[in-house]
Amino acid sequence: MKVIESLNDIFKYGAFSLPAANYLSCEGNIPKDYREILCILKLAWKGNFKEALEKIDKTLKNYKSETVKYILLANKLVFLKYIGQLNLDLYRYLKRKLPKMSKSIRDTVIVTLISFEADKVNSLRKVRVWKNDYRKSTLSLLYLSLARREASSEKFSKAVHNYIQAYKQAKEIPHPTCIVSSLNDLAWDIKEKHPRLAYKISQGAVFWLGYYRESPGNLFGVIDTLFVTEKIINAFSIYKTSKIIKSLEVPKRYEKLLKEAEKYIPKFDVSIYVNTKSLRKSIREIIEPYRKEKVSTGRISEIITTKEKRIRGNTLRKILDGKRVESLKLPYPLYNEYIKILIKKQFEEALKKLKQIPLSERERFFICTYTAQVERAKFYLSRKDKFKETYKLLGDIEKFGKHMARRYETMKFVVEMIKAHPYVEGRKAVVKKAIDKIEIKKLRKIIQRYIELDEPDRKLIDSFLRNYGRYDGIEFGISLMAPEVVREFAKKYQLKIQPTILAFWCVDDKRTRGRLERVLRKISV
Repeated sequence: MKVIESLNDIFKYGAFSLPAANYLSCEGNIPKDYREILCILKLAWKGNFKEALEKIDKTLKNYKSETVKYILLANKLVFLKYIGQLNLDLYRYLKRKLPKMSKSIRDTVIVTLISFEADKVNSLRKVRVWKNDYRKSTLSLLYLSLARREASSEKFSKAVHNYIQAYKQAKEIPHPTCIVSSLNDLAWDIKEKHPRLAYKISQGAVFWLGYYRESPGNLFGVIDTLFVTEKIINAFSIYKTSKIIKSLEVPKRYEKLLKEAEKYIPKFDVSIYVNTKSLRKSIREIIEPYRKEKVSTGRISEIITTKEKRIRGNTLRKILDGKRVESLKLPYPLYNEYIKILIKKQFEEALKKLKQIPLSERERFFICTYTAQVERAKFYLSRKDKFKETYKLLGDIEKFGKHMARRYETMKFVVEMIKAHPYVEGRKAVVKKAIDKIEIKKLRKIIQRYIELDEPDRKLIDSFLRNYGRYDGIEFGISLMAPEVVREFAKKYQLKIQPTILAFWCVDDKRTRGRLERVLRKISV
């Protein structure tokens, strides 16, 4: 059987095939051409399209088969599109060569051509398709490409139907890129006419992004869609999305999004503000419909008449308390203090729910939430002593609540133990699949050893456990090997062997895999 045919079953998962790609690149007995293809795909999955294009051009000079050439050219057409270049000549060339391609490659190229046509390319004739002739993985991408083509022609009812079909087909495989993209593109297309529905759909896309991807890579636009829909419907959850955007590696094409997001990031350590004209105007608009105020009439008068040059955050919270604030278009001081009000209210509700949960479940919620955090560089709990102190307090929920109530960042963490931002919630869901398999006494021992790890090693084991959850139940059609310590770790903590090995091979770098082995030994002692 030809190499590409044998790889088709493995790569039906798209970018989700990363561990198989890493394994085959290092251990697999495959021709150099196909090793280069794996390298190119890995670059693209990370969103490094320019580097991938350079490698395609280099590989095209020395390809050994026509099949390899068509794979490379099809990917080149897609990657050029992603960096804003529509190569019509290459599109026509591939379309003309379709009859000469083997069926497995032809199907993939047809999906690529239809996706290209979604950008309103004036071709002489659109590519025709017969949906019964495709494998499920190709069919899901075909539906997605057709949906994009219909949407670009403003045939939205047909587009919606195809987006739904793409999502259903992709979920059965699963094909994460298609799952996330079908929901995201649907949300983007309907956001003007149905903004609240688009917001809900976008939340689903972001959840699956966190569930399936360790980092957004070439799907960063999914977070952009959520941010845009939150702005449209004035959702204060935008502060969470903004913080996540700031915490991630933002591609150059989304630098404007980053600058916009920074405006919505709350500053919990800021509590005194300059009394500006816009702030005074907004305060008047807020208090006008209300007669009873928690701030005295004299105090409000001092603020409005500019006698008070600076305003305390506590004063603004008293003015805002109990008010319906329905627009994000607030001066930053009011926005910042309103976010603090929301966090405190959500914290109190979350604490009530945690009181009703057994200690063992609270411990699982705590460690799942901690490991799912996107950025912990300056996080209070990332310090070993603070982590240990807080973890011990879980046994006394009253003391735990008082301890966490001292800081807004820790209050926010408690909120996330119950319900987090969809991106974090997706990461929580996959790590929970690993954590829930470990018996509580063994889990407590792991946590004690985890606390003593340095933060970089903690992050490495976090990623490993998340990837275990992602690949639980996934079959690639090949058996992957791994160092004995990986198998021993799985056996000791009742984890399945194959997803544990796949989690190990999610690590790209050989040196980092060696470090992961050492960390697993530390935890397994």
